[in-house]
Amino acid sequence: MDVPVESKSDEVLAQISQRADDAQIVDVEEEKTQIIVFTIGGGVYAIPGSDAKEVLEPGKITRIPGCPEYLLGVINVRGDVESVIDLARFLGLPQGKETAKKQVIIAEKNGVRSGLVVGSVEDVVDVPVRAIQPSLSTLDERIKHYVSGETEHGGKSVTMLDVGKMFERLAAE
Repeated sequence: MDVPVESKSDEVLAQISQRADDAQIVDVEEEKTQIIVFTIGGGVYAIPGSDAKEVLEPGKITRIPGCPEYLLGVINVRGDVESVIDLARFLGLPQGKETAKKQVIIAEKNGVRSGLVVGSVEDVVDVPVRAIQPSLSTLDERIKHYVSGETEHGGKSVTMLDVGKMFERLAAE
């Protein structure tokens, strides 16, 4: 059975139009940022990967008399002395149940460097920048100033912390 010429030409024109549309579709790489996801005080938090230099198992912490309660002391990291901050205490969060597996994230921002004691580092992951949303207005007032946004990882809400703002407070004290 012969297909009418008009139908064939319409079909060819439709195919040409579709190819032109397909040619205009550009595969755009989504901008991503790396985050370090960890637990503290029973919650899930993260800092930008660009602010984290390394993750360590806590070694011997040398206490310094007269320091705020959240400043646990200093540790030796390959010959460099680094201050160590209990992040849960610093943020006024309850002490979590993760005491057995604590880790130290060495973070640096704006020339300030310190170790942040967290419950455990859960993951290092790249997330789309657009997936980081403004923080909720219902956020706990104790930490609101130090939060830069929220995202989701593994089906859980993750609160993004601003290392720069935390270190500004440390430098002021």
